[in-house]
Amino acid sequence: MKKDCTADEIMTALQEPFSAADIEWRVSHSGVSKGKPWAMVLAYVTNRAIQNRLDDVFGPAGWKNRYADFQEGIICTISCLIEGQWIDKSDGAEKTDFEALKGGLSNAMKRAAVQWGIGRYLYKLEASFVDVFNDKRPGSIRIYDKRNNVQGYWFPPRLPDWALPANERGKGQNSSPTSQQPSKNQGNKNNPGGKNTNNQQGNKNARPDNSGKGFNRQAASKAIVEFLTNTGLKDNRQFIMPLFKRINPGLKQKDIKSVLEQGTENELKMYYGTLKPVSDLVLVTKHYNVSLEDALHYAQILLPEVEIKTLFSCLMNLKHEHVKTIAEFIKEDLKNGNIQKIA
Repeated sequence: MKKDCTADEIMTALQEPFSAADIEWRVSHSGVSKGKPWAMVLAYVTNRAIQNRLDDVFGPAGWKNRYADFQEGIICTISCLIEGQWIDKSDGAEKTDFEALKGGLSNAMKRAAVQWGIGRYLYKLEASFVDVFNDKRPGSIRIYDKRNNVQGYWFPPRLPDWALPANERGKGQNSSPTSQQPSKNQGNKNNPGGKNTNNQQGNKNARPDNSGKGFNRQAASKAIVEFLTNTGLKDNRQFIMPLFKRINPGLKQKDIKSVLEQGTENELKMYYGTLKPVSDLVLVTKHYNVSLEDALHYAQILLPEVEIKTLFSCLMNLKHEHVKTIAEFIKEDLKNGNIQKIA
């Protein structure tokens, strides 16, 4: 990094996505649903990659860190030399059950790095559910959760292209219908991916896709239809076009087919973004085998300003972060016996 770089240029360099090789996946939760073991996994940047990033941007002598005990945890402060001044940013973590000191130091530094924007983009990743299988396979990771009776192996999910450096894009999964390089999606069947087979010449009424050459209309449309099915809107078609009109007041199409064939990339992205959290909420209830009423109860807690009576009440209100929190509520309340799985 050049010494005369501005603060904005420095922050941009710090926030660049890491190579997939610098990302580690950890199990957040695990369980068994309908006889099949599963795990929810989250992505983290390795501590070594963080140190290398700081070296690259500031040079080995341009940054330093220090640790301090705080109650039952550890505080890490990362100091960086910017425009002749040392700037401090701090965060902390609890000591881990295994190798408490080492694990606490590592986690504290990772959190302090996020204060600098390093790896912060990973918070935008959706929680990933992975299947757990019995036999060890190349590239698989072992899981042994005695408390939840889950043991076996799982494969790390593939990162979406937007979460990869430019030289690695086109090899991961697409996490939205507007990803730059479409590829076959093997991580989450609800994310649009797959080979781009969109043929504009075969549809005379279709509008040109003018906001990204990697846009995959077929995959985006398929995902939207799947979301409509999961939310029950497909069986209540009279509500779909009014919903699309609320999402997109400038809507010109008169029916669903025209929306999917003629809508611009940005329009389809809006429909996708509204429907996906509600569809994910349904999938969470199925995954944990709990009632939709329980999930709606948690949604009401998170959205006190909205009256949540049905799944449709969540439309235009529920966000991705709400669904993640609801999944945590369900997991915890199942463990404590506050709610029960449905038969």
